[in-house]
Amino acid sequence: MKKRYYFLTAILSYLLLLTATIPANMVSGLVNDRTPLIMQGVSGTLWNGSAYLVSVSDSIQLKNTRWSFKLWRLLLGQLAIDLQTQFADNNINAELGSSFTGRLFINDLNARLPAKVIAEQASIPLARLGGTVSLNIENAQWKQGELPTASGQINWTNATITVAETASLGNVSITLGESEQQLLKADIKNQGGDIRLSGFAELIPEANYMVNIKLVPTATASDSVEQSLGLFASKQGSGEYLLKNTGSLNQIGLI
Repeated sequence: MKKRYYFLTAILSYLLLLTATIPANMVSGLVNDRTPLIMQGVSGTLWNGSAYLVSVSDSIQLKNTRWSFKLWRLLLGQLAIDLQTQFADNNINAELGSSFTGRLFINDLNARLPAKVIAEQASIPLARLGGTVSLNIENAQWKQGELPTASGQINWTNATITVAETASLGNVSITLGESEQQLLKADIKNQGGDIRLSGFAELIPEANYMVNIKLVPTATASDSVEQSLGLFASKQGSGEYLLKNTGSLNQIGLI
């Protein structure tokens, strides 16, 4: 019995070692042909390599990408890599992976990106965003057909939004966690600026998502800024504006 165990262990170790030494450029051709990714300037091995440029669906350009597989994760039934890359000349670090059941996850994602770049990628209509967004995501995971979960912090510093006129939002803080239904919830608030924000956005089983945010013009808000709030939020008797909406994640292509 012990001989069989040692034999299988030796075979498995050999196969892992053999796979680990496969040159990354031998695999990049398959990736380019069969996935939305296009990899250029590939070097190193499959398990520890780099690519000068990685294009994602022709819309995202990642530069100086390095990856390293975490072999010990295989013992937990997971395939995971440490990733370092650059997007819009900003560094991004994260652990990416998938369980053998198909559940994708991101751990320890750290990035600082211009709000303008994020708005362009998200195709946000009508408004222009300014400032810097810092992403510190402890964990996010999802599976096709299921609602995602996440924990962490998103900070938007020197935040501005321009529709007809530019309005300052000060520093916006978004805390990711779980709702009472154990689904993803984002608590939203800010400090300073022309508009005071407070509220939340969360996932709900019935309609998939709900947004409930109170917006209060401050003394620095111009008349035109206050009037623009009425374009997307309902004015209350107290003078504050309420942005409340529910909908399906299918409509925005998230599930």
